[in-house]
Amino acid sequence: MNLLDYFDAGVASHPDAPCFLDYGRDTPSMTYAQAGALTCQIARGLDALGFVPGFHGAVLSGNSGSAFVALLGVLRSGGVWLPVNARNSVESNIEFLQDMDCDVLFYQARYASQVAEIRGKAPRIRHYITLDEADGQDLSVAQLIQGQSPEMFSAPLQPQGLAMIMGTGGTTGRSKGVMLSHRNLTATLANHMSAMYVADHMTVLAAAPITHTAGLVSLPFMARGGRVILMDGIDPQNLLTVIEQERVNMMFLPPTVIYTLLAQPNVRDFDFSALRYFMYGAAPMSPDKLAEAIEVFGPVMLQIYGQAEVPGAISVLRVEDHFIDGQVAPRQRLLSAGRRFPFTRVAIMDEDGQLLTQPGAVGEIVAQGDIVTAGYYKNPEGTAEVQRNGWHCTGDVGYFDEQGFLFIVDRKKDMIVTGGFNVFSSEVEAAVMAHPAVKDCAVIGVPDDKWGEAVRAVIELRPDQSVEPQALIQFVKDRLGSVKAPKEVEIVAQLPRSAVGKVLKKEVRKKYWSAQERMVS
Repeated sequence: MNLLDYFDAGVASHPDAPCFLDYGRDTPSMTYAQAGALTCQIARGLDALGFVPGFHGAVLSGNSGSAFVALLGVLRSGGVWLPVNARNSVESNIEFLQDMDCDVLFYQARYASQVAEIRGKAPRIRHYITLDEADGQDLSVAQLIQGQSPEMFSAPLQPQGLAMIMGTGGTTGRSKGVMLSHRNLTATLANHMSAMYVADHMTVLAAAPITHTAGLVSLPFMARGGRVILMDGIDPQNLLTVIEQERVNMMFLPPTVIYTLLAQPNVRDFDFSALRYFMYGAAPMSPDKLAEAIEVFGPVMLQIYGQAEVPGAISVLRVEDHFIDGQVAPRQRLLSAGRRFPFTRVAIMDEDGQLLTQPGAVGEIVAQGDIVTAGYYKNPEGTAEVQRNGWHCTGDVGYFDEQGFLFIVDRKKDMIVTGGFNVFSSEVEAAVMAHPAVKDCAVIGVPDDKWGEAVRAVIELRPDQSVEPQALIQFVKDRLGSVKAPKEVEIVAQLPRSAVGKVLKKEVRKKYWSAQERMVS
């Protein structure tokens, strides 16, 4: 099976159903028949330009139906999609496009200045194609498809062939390209469909970038003629309004955006009764904020844990797992990343490569199966670092409890060694986030003459809230004890974040470690 088959199933079974809707823009809604015809015309147009299966294509755009159609057209022509995020810096996008051997770049006109910089620094790119009207220099999509037949055809069946090369994000250095085959991604979607009931004509909201999870998780719903509403940028009030007015059934957001929604004074005034699945992931979520989200949005929260190398499907905390005996589950359960997905093999490995089978045994989380990447693009050294003893090594430290729930203790690199004790920053962050004044935080280890590393909490407050640092330290001490509690609290106006909203802890650490011999990354 190919990734495109999900979309094609929707075209075949629900041709007249609305497929893509660009929220807040004048562009008309696109039916499945219209979107399917366009993808075929784009594929034929790319073939006419001389692109052969295996070429690499990217789409530089905000969330839009035209961007989604373009990436589907790349896949239909046998190309490999390079998900480039328009919210990234132009420098990081140039690095990614060049390193991943991009051949063709579709782009929105509003990114023309970024494209101008790309032209001189990514010489491999043979064609630039605008999603909007032609600008005189480059072809437009309208020109590309002129004279091309809209008749539907299937992409070549190539389950082992590359579907996309996903960047690792580059938050800890130059981004690596994760090679994901059609088999990898269809295994991901099979896992997701095991955790959700997908019915005909459900409405999906893609507010997070479609270059990441928000795009991929839409596809199972598209197989049943689902409507995909695309928002370009996240304004919390607009987002809440869309959920209510458009009767949204499924959406994905990272925790930091959910915190922003919960911080809206009028969040409880909206009607969320149509929601069935509110998927979250990409970063740990505070159990206290999660309990609040359940109270506000209803029994709809669904956590996925994965990474680019095992795309979004290592484990899942299903909707029902957030409850025990009809009540919101205790904190310990809400701290869990759920049980493993049925189509992913997951284990705990020690430093010697031995699998730890005892409940509670802490080690590195490792994965096997059709879902796991074959490695990094043109980077055998990086591949060798994460593939050991026949397993993909995630770099995450965790354990299984007696019921098979997976707990992520921390990233190896985020472990703080203070006074000879190991402190896992995620545990401290969960305790800090329990304070009602805290919107988000990053807990790091900073150099300390006495402790080696001292625990420090860098926090972002909710609007119109305040807290004394010592009061917050005592708050955490009461929950975790003095060893794990921060020695200092720093309040900042805004934490540094990646393009998809993850807190960049490396950036937070820089000012403390840049002059040291050892840099925690």
